[in-house]
Amino acid sequence: MDRRNRQDRENRKYSNVGAIDRNNEKNRQTRKYRGTIAAIIVLVAAVVILWVFVLGSGRDGDARESGMPNTGGAAPAPDEAGEPGEPGEPEASGDGPEDPVAAGPEIPPFFDEGRAERYEAFAAISPHLAFDDVIWMVNVDLDKTPYEDTGEVPDPLSVTALVTKHFNLPEGFSPPDLVYIGQSMMREEAASAMNDMISAAADEGHHLWVQSGYRSFSIQVGLYAQYSARDGEEGADRYSARPGHSEHQTGLVADLNTITDAFGDTPEGMWAADNCWYFGFIVRYTEENSDVTLYKSEPWHLRYIGREAATAMHDLDILSFEEYWAKYLYL
Repeated sequence: MDRRNRQDRENRKYSNVGAIDRNNEKNRQTRKYRGTIAAIIVLVAAVVILWVFVLGSGRDGDARESGMPNTGGAAPAPDEAGEPGEPGEPEASGDGPEDPVAAGPEIPPFFDEGRAERYEAFAAISPHLAFDDVIWMVNVDLDKTPYEDTGEVPDPLSVTALVTKHFNLPEGFSPPDLVYIGQSMMREEAASAMNDMISAAADEGHHLWVQSGYRSFSIQVGLYAQYSARDGEEGADRYSARPGHSEHQTGLVADLNTITDAFGDTPEGMWAADNCWYFGFIVRYTEENSDVTLYKSEPWHLRYIGREAATAMHDLDILSFEEYWAKYLYL
């Protein structure tokens, strides 16, 4: 009996040892399996990180070589990049000189390729100017010396004809449709618009009249000679146009009321400045645009450019007719 009991205890002892061994082996296999999984995860993560790093470096390198910022790898649209190998279009080797236009700011629609060298030269001496300002200023010849190497106004009968110290009217020009407005004369369309403006001002209690309108070339000759004799040529150039360069010769100008600086501070002057655009006029020479027009402020000098152009200048807050003409009428 005792011998049987001892045998049973021995059997249970070895049975427990076997179970423990089997559990230990199972635990070792589990740890080994988990270790293998962890190693695989680490390896995959390392491969992904390496792939991202290499791809990013390649894109940065491409961006540096092209001179363009890295945009995150977005593919360029076909019409931007083109397809290499198309007939008549050699593949870019990347070895040629960089195109200054392609690498520079966005090209505005009023950019004239024929003036590219002048744009570059003017930008070099005008580093304070924005790229667009350089373009439109050169388009109206502000890179040239006033009254030297001037251009002729191509369409002097247009209501948007640009007459400046850089653009002169054709010799012998005189508009064919002059009519009287008070004691002065203007072209018919401009005179009609001015009469409408005078009536509208009167409805609001303001009395406007045309002091001076059309002037012929010969009259301007006498006026400029008088002014330059009194103030010198440089002084006269600040407020009087040389013959052939006067807007008055177009028949599109009205000098209102009293031709003095004080007119701009009168109720009539302020009303005219605020409302003239609705009738197709602009105050042509102001303190804000004197660096462009090269004339002192003349709050009495209204120029007719048509309602469409005057409204556009008003809505776009464009300060000078030169800028509007260069951006929207030049090309």
